[in-house]
Amino acid sequence: MRNMIVAAVAALATGCFGGLKNEVPAPRIYRVDAPEVGTGNALGADLSVVVERTAPGLDGEGIAGRWPGNRLDYIANARWADDVSRMLQSALVESFQESGRLRSVQGDAGRFPATHTLVIEVRRFEADYTAGALPVAEVELAVTLGRNSDRQVLASFIAASRENASENRQTSVVAALDAAFAKAASEVAARSFDTISADLAAGEQARSAGR
Repeated sequence: MRNMIVAAVAALATGCFGGLKNEVPAPRIYRVDAPEVGTGNALGADLSVVVERTAPGLDGEGIAGRWPGNRLDYIANARWADDVSRMLQSALVESFQESGRLRSVQGDAGRFPATHTLVIEVRRFEADYTAGALPVAEVELAVTLGRNSDRQVLASFIAASRENASENRQTSVVAALDAAFAKAASEVAARSFDTISADLAAGEQARSAGR
C-alpha cells in the first residue's frame, strides 16, 4: 500500500510539474547591434573599453522597464543574450574596431598593453513606461577616458539618448533601445576620438619642444 501511495504521489507530481513546464514559453533572446561610429584619420593609440558597472537592477539579462511609482520590472518572456554590461562592452569594442581609426581595441580581458582606457557606467538602459501609452527607450552612459601612462583623466562626460517605441511590443521596445544605444555610442566614439587625437598631438608637440 505504501509503495502504491508513493507511486501515485510521484505520478501526480510528474504530471503537475510537466504541465507547468509545458505552459511556460521559452524567452525570446535579443541583443543590440554594434553601431557604426564613423571613419576618420588613423590614430596611433591602443584603446581598452571597460563597461565597469551598471545601475542597480540593470546588471542581469532581463530587459528592464520602469513603471509608475519608481517600479522596476522586466519584460516578460524576453531577455538579452548576455549580461547588459558584457553585451554593451562587446558592441562598443566591435564599433571601435570597425571604425579602423585605432591601432587596436580590446575589452577588459585584453592581453595587450593599451595607451588609453575608456571606462563606462551604464546608468540607464531601460524602457520608460511612465511617459504615456507607448514606452520610451532611455540610454545614459557615464564615460571617463584616461591616458594609461600616468593615469591622467582626459575627459569625463555623459552620453544620453531617448527613442520612442513605435508599439508596445517586445520587438519595438528592443528596436528603440538599440537605436538609443547607437546614438549614445556614436557620441561616446566621436568625443573619444577627438580627445585621443588632441592628446596624441599634445604629446608629439611636447616631444618636439624637448628636442
